[in-house]
Amino acid sequence: MTPSPARPLALLGVALLPGLALAQFDDQWVSFHKDNSKLVAAPDLGLSDVEEKDYAWDDLDNDGDVDLVCVRKQPFTSSGRFPNVLFMNEGGTLVDRSAQYASATDVPGDQGFLTATNDRDVVIFDLDNDGWKDVVTATTLSAGQPKSISHPRVYMNLGQDGSGNWLGLRYEEGRIPQLLLSDGTPSWPRFCSVDAGDVTGDGFADLYFGDYDSGGSGGGDMNDRLLINDGTGHFTDESNARMSATMLASNFGNSVAIRDFNVDGNNDILKGTSLSAPTLVKISYNDPNNVGTFNIFDDFQLGAPYHTSTGDLNNDGRQDVVVSDDGADRYRVNLSTDVFGRAVWGNNNAFQFVTGGDDGFGSNNLIVDLDDDGWNDIVICDVDVDIGGCSRRIHIYHNRGGAIGGEVTMREEAGSVSGSWRGVVGITANDLIGGHDVAVFDLDGDGDNDMVLGRCNGTDVWINDTYQGASPITAYCDCAATSACSNPGAAGAGCANSTGSGATLGGSGSASVAADGLQLTASHMTPNQPALLFRGTTAINGGNGVVFGDGLRCAGGTVVRLGVAFGDLFGDAFWGPGLGAAGGWNAGDVIRFQAWYRDPAGSPCGSGFNLTNGVEVTFQP
Repeated sequence: MTPSPARPLALLGVALLPGLALAQFDDQWVSFHKDNSKLVAAPDLGLSDVEEKDYAWDDLDNDGDVDLVCVRKQPFTSSGRFPNVLFMNEGGTLVDRSAQYASATDVPGDQGFLTATNDRDVVIFDLDNDGWKDVVTATTLSAGQPKSISHPRVYMNLGQDGSGNWLGLRYEEGRIPQLLLSDGTPSWPRFCSVDAGDVTGDGFADLYFGDYDSGGSGGGDMNDRLLINDGTGHFTDESNARMSATMLASNFGNSVAIRDFNVDGNNDILKGTSLSAPTLVKISYNDPNNVGTFNIFDDFQLGAPYHTSTGDLNNDGRQDVVVSDDGADRYRVNLSTDVFGRAVWGNNNAFQFVTGGDDGFGSNNLIVDLDDDGWNDIVICDVDVDIGGCSRRIHIYHNRGGAIGGEVTMREEAGSVSGSWRGVVGITANDLIGGHDVAVFDLDGDGDNDMVLGRCNGTDVWINDTYQGASPITAYCDCAATSACSNPGAAGAGCANSTGSGATLGGSGSASVAADGLQLTASHMTPNQPALLFRGTTAINGGNGVVFGDGLRCAGGTVVRLGVAFGDLFGDAFWGPGLGAAGGWNAGDVIRFQAWYRDPAGSPCGSGFNLTNGVEVTFQP
């Protein structure tokens, strides 16, 4: 694009505007590339693994990088058992070290991870507070098997020897008690979910298991179980003494989470249960006057929920929830606490799509920041763990942000002219079909989150391209500390507009002069209104900007217009790739970019226009 002579921004003419389409496709907010060389295992345990997979990840050997545990079973409602896999992170590559580090046991004939079990969920947590993370699995549909196979399995971390060598994990049967029915009869649990967290306030992690009634496996209905840690990593079943029968009742207890939802300093218990009544998402609240017992039951989300996850979606420090549902998947933000001590939930939000839509049954989901912008995104897998079928696909939703503590917009981005990618740049719809679970963590140690996708036909490793060295794109000149016409904005954004938000400008792709792949995205502008991207050679007022209309002008010096785009239905517009070539930059040049946009309603100055924050881009070779 040939640069134009500098002109006053206020002279932007209506004649420039006709014929420009709404910009909805090609928001290249984050990109990934596949690198399956990062997974080293026998084919049937790794790249060609066709079994149902569930993941947990953490630093098990305390070497500073993240390792991966994969529990495996025959897909769907079945009793088929398979070995699990311990993938150790060795210099950014996941290597199967199950035999070396996870085969120890205190049960004769058992082989730890190498023993075939029917595990459906797994959690990693330090159970005895020795500084080394342990592993707990939830076993299901194993009636008639010995306790070591039918019950949850605890693998204790053995730490290091005197020479600093990691000793691995050991299965220890006595950590979990023999579980009994209400009449005292020993039975076989059918657990489909597990989480760890301190519910008694003694500083030691307790365990909660979600029950699965269906499957015809015999043994009677056990319902959920709350196991209390004695401080050494040994557990007793105190479910009925601490929770009501209504709290413990599940049909298909597909997911559980131990978190503090009402911000009173005590962990509560969330779970989703489906198939038949009860079908809901509910929270059992910890009694602050008798910590470790639960006195309030709140079933705040109905429908047909098949998985839940928690995390902070709107940056207010409270635990929000995403729900995979047989109908439309949903997410809800946790806004406050009511007088009874329950979380107050916001809208029952559906996800937005640039093209297509929700394709039905979902399963495991995850709240995690993929593009390192400080706003957590959402990944939802598609394989229904109860009913066969691998024809749907994983959905990856971009958090468009918003006011801290308020509602946020989650959208599945998509490519059009630049390719048929879905969710994130580099991954096509076919790459996402048939997903059991996803693990998201920094595999290669470069500071961004990579993904391991466990699918019906195998496992893929996707490497995040956000950081390849230091980020060359830096936001500056927000409106948080400056009042433009008494019109402050949020941190990292421009001044508030008539929609109630401040517009943000951000960058993605490469700032390499040779690659010329830089794209800039303006978000939260006024929908369906024109926006002009411009650049300058200096940062005005030391980067603090000056009042200009309803906002702050941040980019100065030699100013050049770089093109007009319309905000789409969500108030977003995109420019590039190709912004490097627009200026003929050299490696090392620092250029400031900003977007001006129409805001006819005005707020509060009434000028009819506003501006985003600015971004500084340091161009590279």
